[in-house]
Amino acid sequence: MVALFIATLAILSFSLPTLATEHLSINLTLHDYPPFMGQGLPYEGLLTRVVVEAFNAADVAVSIEHVSSNRAITGVMMGLYDGGFGWAHTPERDQKLLYSESSIYTFRMVFFQRRGHEVAWKTLADLGRYQIGATLGDHYSEEFSALRASNKLRVQEAASDLSNMRKLLLGRIDLFPMEEEAGRMLIQTQLTPAEQARLSVQPTPIATIPTYLVIRRTLPHARELLQRFEQGYRQLQDSGQLARLLGETRKALLESTQAAPEK
Repeated sequence: MVALFIATLAILSFSLPTLATEHLSINLTLHDYPPFMGQGLPYEGLLTRVVVEAFNAADVAVSIEHVSSNRAITGVMMGLYDGGFGWAHTPERDQKLLYSESSIYTFRMVFFQRRGHEVAWKTLADLGRYQIGATLGDHYSEEFSALRASNKLRVQEAASDLSNMRKLLLGRIDLFPMEEEAGRMLIQTQLTPAEQARLSVQPTPIATIPTYLVIRRTLPHARELLQRFEQGYRQLQDSGQLARLLGETRKALLESTQAAPEK
């Protein structure tokens, strides 16, 4: 009996560490959504650095696929890529994706508008007579989606956030919803000073939306990868590294913006 017990312990001590330290890899999509993610940004963006560092802390190698905004999420849902990050829950996505337990960032969705053509509203339903821009594949809030589906909002889709900002400048739309920090950076880096002066942001948010790491349900080891991510993310939080990484990355992003030539 003693010999059997010792043999069992020997087997467990040999097999369990091997399983726990198995090296995994994951392929994640990345689209341009500065300052959170984007090719050419320091560390490829704020959220990119957090996600990569969290996975690295849990012995998961990350490879990045640079794709368009819509393909970044639809490609994962179609099984072309393993996962992505910075995405919110929607009924359609929930059917095909698994989400991290921890939210990696909360987006503050606001309307951008033209100066001199400000739009007042108390509820989104008040905006039925205005033309509102939307970017293909993006989610703004559950209420926005419901009103749009019931044709209570007049929504025009465009392929990119920049296209919508230009439509706003041209007067083709009256409002354009976007994450506030990302919208401000887009205006600052992609529009001329004269164009920037013609746009403003509304102070009242449409919604605050938690965003997550997502992995397709059909991926082998999907749940283990999520567990590894949580392990690494909480390690960064508990050690104080997360706050340091965010501060360091924000500083680098600010410096890169200041160093960019004027339009």
